[in-house]
Parts: sequence; C-alpha cells; structure tokens
Amino acid sequence: MSAQVIHLIEEAWNRYVVNDILDIQKLRPEVSSSWQRCRNLKLDPYGQSSMDIKGAELKEKLRLTYHLVTIARPFMQNLYSYVSGSGFQVVLADKDGFLLETIGDPEIIRKTRQIQLCPGGNWDEAVKGTNAIGTSLVERRPIHIFAREHYCQPNHFLTCSAAPIFDPDGLLLGALDITGEYKSFNPHSLAMVVAAVNAIENQMRLHKATNKLYAAYKFSSTLLESMSDGLISVDNNGIITQINSCGAKILDVNSKDSIGKHLNNVFRKPSLILQALSVETEYKEHEVVHDESGKKLSYSVTPLRDDLGNTIGALAIIKELKDKHPGKRNLAPAAKYVFDDIIGESESVSKAIKWARVAERSPSTVLLTGESGTGKELFAQSIHNGSDRKNRPFIAINCAALPETLIESELFGYEEGSFTGSKKGGQIGKFELANNGTIFLDEVGDIPLFTQVKLLRVIQEKKISRIGSANEIMVDIRIIAATHKDLKEEMHKGNFRKDLYYRLNVINITIPPLRERMADLAPLTRHFVDKLSTRLGKRNISVADDFFEKIKTYSWPGNIRELENAVERALNQVDDNGRITADLLVIDDIQPARADERVSEIKSLKDIEKDTIMQALNQYKGNILKVSAKLGVGRNTLYRKIKEYDIK
Repeated sequence: MSAQVIHLIEEAWNRYVVNDILDIQKLRPEVSSSWQRCRNLKLDPYGQSSMDIKGAELKEKLRLTYHLVTIARPFMQNLYSYVSGSGFQVVLADKDGFLLETIGDPEIIRKTRQIQLCPGGNWDEAVKGTNAIGTSLVERRPIHIFAREHYCQPNHFLTCSAAPIFDPDGLLLGALDITGEYKSFNPHSLAMVVAAVNAIENQMRLHKATNKLYAAYKFSSTLLESMSDGLISVDNNGIITQINSCGAKILDVNSKDSIGKHLNNVFRKPSLILQALSVETEYKEHEVVHDESGKKLSYSVTPLRDDLGNTIGALAIIKELKDKHPGKRNLAPAAKYVFDDIIGESESVSKAIKWARVAERSPSTVLLTGESGTGKELFAQSIHNGSDRKNRPFIAINCAALPETLIESELFGYEEGSFTGSKKGGQIGKFELANNGTIFLDEVGDIPLFTQVKLLRVIQEKKISRIGSANEIMVDIRIIAATHKDLKEEMHKGNFRKDLYYRLNVINITIPPLRERMADLAPLTRHFVDKLSTRLGKRNISVADDFFEKIKTYSWPGNIRELENAVERALNQVDDNGRITADLLVIDDIQPARADERVSEIKSLKDIEKDTIMQALNQYKGNILKVSAKLGVGRNTLYRKIKEYDIK
C-alpha cells in the first residue's frame, strides 16, 4: 500500500480513538463497522486484552477440533511453502477465535508470540479488536486487515488476511489466516488464503461423502452379519460379491477367501444358484444334500435386477436343516417368585419393593445390593415375573461360585475345540440361553477384570461371541445384577471397572439386612413355620411368645437365610401339635439353657442395662442419636452410662 493510504488510515484511527469521530471516507466499510463494534464493547485501543488458554484446556480444544486440524494441516503446509522466507506465518483458528496451529518463519513467530498470536491465543474480535481472524469470523467472509486498521495499537505492525471455514452443512468451523509485518505486505495473500480454504472445504465434502459410503457399507455388513441365516450374493457371471459369516460356516468355507471367486471354485454344489441366474427363476426353500456326511441345506435364491429389468446377479439365503428331537431340547428354567412372596411390611422393605415395582416396568439394568441372605434373587425373580419378559427365560448364575478360568465360557459359551476338555459340539452360554429374557448375575462383584471388559461390551453392543468363534450373536437380554460388596470401594481398589459399574447401576435397589427390619421377624417366622412344617411332616405347630421375644435379641448376621435355618432346626425338635419355644432357638450367639442352669442366667439390673446398651449400639452401628431415641434416655445420660460400664 502507498504511504498516502497508510497516512490516511493513521489519521482516521487517531481521530476515532481520541475524538470518537469516524472518517468513513478514509476506511473500508468492514473496517469502520468493526471499529464501531470494538468501541461498543469498550475495548482499550492502547491495551492488549488476553483470554488465551494453555495446558489441559488447550489439549481439550485440540481434541474437539481434531477433524478440522487434521484436514487443514496439509493445506496450511502447502500455503506456507509459497510464503516461506518472506516473514509470514499461516494460522488456523477455531470458530471462537482460539488459535489451534501455526506454521511460519521463526522471526515472525517470535514477535507475534508477544501478542499471543500462537496456539492457545484468542483472536476473537471481542478480545483483540479488529483483526483478520476475528473480523472474518464475525463478517463470515474473507477479510484483509492492514497495519492501523487493527483497532488495538499493539497489533498495528501486522498485515493479516483471513477467510472463514465452513463445513458441508454450512456450519462455521474456524478461519485460516496469513500474518506478517505490514512492511512485507503481499497483495495476493487474501486470494491465496481463499484458495486454501476452498481446498479445505472441498476435502471436507469429500470426507463426508466417504464417511457416508463407509457408514452405508458398515450398516449393510452389520446387517448381513447379524442374520442367523447364511447369505451369499453373486454377480451376473457367478462371481461371489458377498458372503456373511453364518453362510461361510454352514458351507465350510472362508468368507474373505471366497469373495471375488467363482461359485464353482468355492462350493461343492452351486448349481441351484447358477441355475437361478441362467433361467432367471426364483427358488424357495429347496432342500439340498450338501456333502457326503448327509448334511442338509435349504436354499432360497432370488435373481437381482436393475431398473431396466436386466439380471445383474442373485441372492441366496441358506439354512441348515437339523433333525428335531424334542426330548433333547434344553429348556431354560423359569422364575417362580413374585412380589407376593416377599414377606415384610417394614419401611425399609416397602421402599425396596416400591423401587422393584418401578424396575418391573422398565427395560433398564438393575443392580441389587445387600448382604448375603437378604433375598436378592427373590427380588430379581419378582421383577422378571412382573415384566413383559415373564414368559421368557430367567437365567441365574452365581459369579462367585465359578473359577476364573470357567466364568467366561459359562457366560458366553464356546465352540468345539476351543480349549482342552471342551465338549464335542461346543456349549451354549448363559447369555444365549437367556436371549429375549432376563439374566441374573448374582455376586457380580466377583467377576474378574478381564471378563468385566467383555460383559461391558455385551451390555453396550447387545452382541456376544463364543470362545473360539469370530461370529457375533445378537442378544436381547434384561440384566439384573446383585452383589453384597461395596462396588464403589471395589472401584477405588481397582477390582471393578467404573464404566461397568455405571452401566449396571441404572436402577439401584438396596435390600435391607434383617437387623434393620426387626418388625418383620414375626411374620417371617410364621411364614417359615407354615412352609417348613409341611415339608417336615409337622402339623398344628404354634410359636410361643418367648420365641418371638428371643429372636429380637439377636442381630442375624446371616439374615433371612439364617432365620429360616433356625426355624427349621427348632421345628425338628417338636412333635405334632407342638409349640416352638425360646429354649429351642439354637444359634451362634444364643444357646438354650439346661434346667439346672436357668437360675444362674438371672442377671443383675446393671448387667441387663449394660447388655441392652451394647446391643443397641451394635444394632445402630454406634449412632448415639438413634440409640438414645430407642432406649428413651437423653444423650448425656447415655454417654454417662457408656463411661460407667466401660463400653468400648
């Protein structure tokens, strides 16, 4: 630019900054509009604003714009090859004005670093005033800003040319810029930037089209692979164009090696497909003996035609025909419990049942947590039987009961010959067995880490692969998991994957221990007496009040399972028309006393008081507020008694 033009711009800048007088005749419209925006934003024309980012923030920004940077980088390098050695640098910014990458001469990079024209610097117009990058993003068109056209004085030594970059859908992605000292002004800079941006946008359109084609290919491939039947497509010359894994397995061939070869060079009996091509006739479920072993296949072949009706190939669907032996059918066990089988009306149990009722109406994964013996499988079966899968399989597996070496084969099954000792013909896994139904993973916290990875994939992809097989099988399964462990603590220890925990913990239901639902002891006891009396051949059994009183003095660490065992033990000691009394309660912490010992059982009031306080502290896990409320004494009195009796 001429010295006269530079002088006019300098005069216009001074008058506007000092006197707020805008000489429109001396400025280009895009520059005068930008100056006015900067004045409205109250930017300091003599200062240098900064909103740059570094470290983790910059890394995250680069991660989010990886697609833009990857496509733009080769065009930036090509553009720089034309200006290399002339004191310029090529700059890429995102849609918010943050610089992502720069390529340039060392001298200009050193100078511009002082004004944050480097990766992480923010050159949005609202931050740096009028500049090619920020103003082109606002105007959404190519812009050249020269010397004192920059609103902020620290940038007056620059000449910049920038053009915005749009994606194929018209969304603004960022801007490409060439920057140097204004004394090295090149009138062709803006045209070069625009040409580079056009190339970048063309590459993006090509990339999008390629991605669509690839997505369509993956979709069709996935669709083919998900079919339970074999599928083969051929062109008009009998050359195989596609074969899915199931088809390759049925026909005992390699799918990758088969594509591109003629049918006669791959299959023993391709005559039906070739016949459909030659006579252009459709065949439906024709039975063919595949080989000397007598293996029977069903072929359905359909000629493929173009829009003009010309035959361009054929599609064959192949099924393996197997003899049906109903007696050998492996029927999955059914769930037998429903919500009416859950005994208890305490607040904690009612809350658990309420959430379980929510779960039965939802397809979401359920995580049941609670101590051993609290009835987690009872809840799992009730949820299944209340859901729309109630007439489908319910498969329960105790993950803690399986060795690490076997759990994967139990869950996912295996093919014949996968490992030493594998069964002839392979074995179906629990997930396949539970297809369309529910699988109950009891003690899921005991699954080893290497199996957790595969379980996570099953939850996400709804696919399984047997050990020793490359085929994937689609499954539709409701997962209910249970554990007595604290999975959050297991995550901190590195024993349980966080991503799997969050996949399982969609609906969390906590089953309370028996010690927290003491009000349910009596109805549970009566239920077990009625249930077990019939099995043991007992009749008219009643329960004494002292038995109910005594069971309340125990914390029941084994929960409902332990209570049932205690009731059964007592029932075995009474005759028909008998009565279950307290002296028949035999458990670890409570033993029946002999007649000659009952006198020595009488304790002093102090001992009774001490025992009661200790029992309450144990039951409420040391919570002074709950203990004082339960015992009906003040906290100060309780603290005094604890000190008096030297209770630790």
